[in-house]
Amino acid sequence: MPTRRQRPLPNLAISLEDLAPSEAKRTCRVNLSFTPAELAMIEKAARERGEQPGLLCRNIILTAFQNSAAKALADQPDLLRMSAAQQQRALLEAFAIDESPVEPGE
Repeated sequence: MPTRRQRPLPNLAISLEDLAPSEAKRTCRVNLSFTPAELAMIEKAARERGEQPGLLCRNIILTAFQNSAAKALADQPDLLRMSAAQQQRALLEAFAIDESPVEPGE
C-alpha cells in the first residue's frame, strides 16, 4: 500500500460546499479549448445533471484541485509549514498526471 494511504487524509479548509453559490456573480474567466467530441461529452454530462456545461467544468476543476491538495497533504504532512514556493511545487506535483508505465499486476 502506498505510504500516503497509511496516514489518514487531513481535513482541508477548502471544499465545494464552501464556494459561492452557482448563481453568485463571477468576474474572472478562463478560456478552455475542447475538441468537438470532448465538448459534446461535457454538454451531455451537464444536461444529464441538469447543469450548464460551464458549471460542470468549474466543479470538475475545483474538485481536481481539492483532491490534489488532499493528496499533497497526505504525501507531505509538513506541507502547511513549507514556504509558499515549496507548497506550490508540491501541489503542482500532486496535480500532475503520472505518466510512468504501470507494470502488469501492480
